[in-house]
Amino acid sequence: MASFLIVVEKMEIALFANAKKLYDHKLYECVIPAADLLRTVLKNDRYVATLDVEYQVLLYLLNANYKERNYRAALRHFDEIIHKRRLMMRHKNAVLVAIESSYPEFGDAEQRRRAAECYRQIGNTDMAIETLLQVPPTLRSPRINLMLARLQHHGSRHGTTKKSEAVLAYKEVIRECPMALQVIEALLELGVNGNEINSLVMHAATVPDHFDWLSKWIKALAQMFNFKHSDASQTFLMLHDNTTLRCNEHLMMALGKCLYYNGDYFQAEDIFSSTLCANPDNVEAIGLMAVLCGQEGGCEQDSADMDYLFAKVSSEVKYTASHWFAHAQLLYDEGKFERGLNFVEKCLDSEPRNHEALILRGRLLIALERHTQAVCAFRTAQMVAPYRFEIYRGLFHSYLAQKRFKEANALCNWTIRLFQNSPRSFTMFGRTLFLFPDPRMRRTARKFAEKSLKINHIYTPAVNLIADICQVEGPTKAIIKLLEKHVIIFPKVNLLNHLGDIMRKQKEPVKAMEYYYKALRQDPKSKRTLRGLRLLAKSDDESPVLDESDDIGMDNQQSINDLTTLCEATNAQGAEGAESVENSREASSSAAARSGQEEDVDEHDWIDVPDGMSY
Repeated sequence: MASFLIVVEKMEIALFANAKKLYDHKLYECVIPAADLLRTVLKNDRYVATLDVEYQVLLYLLNANYKERNYRAALRHFDEIIHKRRLMMRHKNAVLVAIESSYPEFGDAEQRRRAAECYRQIGNTDMAIETLLQVPPTLRSPRINLMLARLQHHGSRHGTTKKSEAVLAYKEVIRECPMALQVIEALLELGVNGNEINSLVMHAATVPDHFDWLSKWIKALAQMFNFKHSDASQTFLMLHDNTTLRCNEHLMMALGKCLYYNGDYFQAEDIFSSTLCANPDNVEAIGLMAVLCGQEGGCEQDSADMDYLFAKVSSEVKYTASHWFAHAQLLYDEGKFERGLNFVEKCLDSEPRNHEALILRGRLLIALERHTQAVCAFRTAQMVAPYRFEIYRGLFHSYLAQKRFKEANALCNWTIRLFQNSPRSFTMFGRTLFLFPDPRMRRTARKFAEKSLKINHIYTPAVNLIADICQVEGPTKAIIKLLEKHVIIFPKVNLLNHLGDIMRKQKEPVKAMEYYYKALRQDPKSKRTLRGLRLLAKSDDESPVLDESDDIGMDNQQSINDLTTLCEATNAQGAEGAESVENSREASSSAAARSGQEEDVDEHDWIDVPDGMSY
């Protein structure tokens, strides 16, 4: 019997030594079977099993499973490890100190963090928070505080958030790590004052000298979260031009995003292009470039270059949320809406708070004419990123498609309060008034368009709205001059058609034909342009010139009504691409594809206008 025990003991020692060696060499997949075998031997032979050996074997097994992402298997051993550690502490076992000295990751705080990570990975957020809260505050590392803050900030599985607790945890991270820019963003998102955050950062013990640029960075982020995207882009631009951070990838991404949020798509495109030149593997920048190309209906970025960038995204073996989003945006631009929606859901499974994916989901639902679902999607996005104008614009299009003009009007009122110095909000409100059934309300649309142009005199959607209004109220010399000046800068199809129609009605056929042919050079299949040419030819044959003003709201069978502004009434199957887009870029996909993106109302929004409504 004694000899048998000696043999068993030697086998246990050999197994333990091998399991330890495998763990030390980080061969975690090999540790799991070896440690499990040893654990079984120790359970079946209680004569030679000791508490410290069992504890250490369990640690090897749990952490090897954690490293191999076997989260449920790791959690099965967590409670037993906590129990054995308490026993060892009660008996003041010196081996415990030796183990945690040799393996710092075997400490109680780190083991609880890993257990919380396992709970988070399997979707049990409440247990993850509870596990982290069991770590005493004085023993929480910045990593633990950051994880706890994010879990409390983003909410449990029941949808509840603990914002005040999250703020405290984030601040603890800042005190130790003042350069944690993502934490600064999270605090600003939670509504903490920018000056308070700046004071906290500058008084941190580890902040280096000569970090004035960090205060400006915080200021720019605070402006962005306060709906002041133009001011934020100017602050980031000053950082870029006046400091040694010039051409830094992260700074350029922040600047590009602010320009994009402000609707300055051409400038944002230039910034993202420069970022991709510096780092072609920046998948987030590729996705945002795809958004800009789709939103403007034709990106200045060479199509071959974009194809090359998409090929790089597709060649990746492992997809992140940015990869899924880039593919979803590409499918959206190609008109494959159902499949694009599937890719968006995969992106949101990977990163539930991805702003672009949440907005794209709403646009895809609009394209699929699921307007009620689109409203819900945009409301969800609003809870995550209320400072994004694209969310309110998506709601605006959804309400118009459902003929909910009062809700659209109320939304525009609220948007103007949020984006007080943005031409986008005034233009959107003016567009709502222009579509309103009450003629008195429609007459007030002009002043909002003019106010937009005072803020930004080359803002294309406002120019488009002015052109639409003048089609109804009659053009003035000032408006004609404005349109002629604008098409020199942005010679886009919609504005060229507007000018062609105006010149035709002003009985200037030569100028009208010039603008129509310029439009045909850009879009040879433009139905509105072709119809304008037919009417121009008819007006040459007949006298007086045909006046289409009597056809408003009556001839729904015509492909385009001259007094409508942006598009022709078509059915959902044959809708033509909208010709009026933010920053005057011509839309390249179908009307349904663009309806969730464009500043101006596209074809999809004009289809469901009540019969008694005139523009």
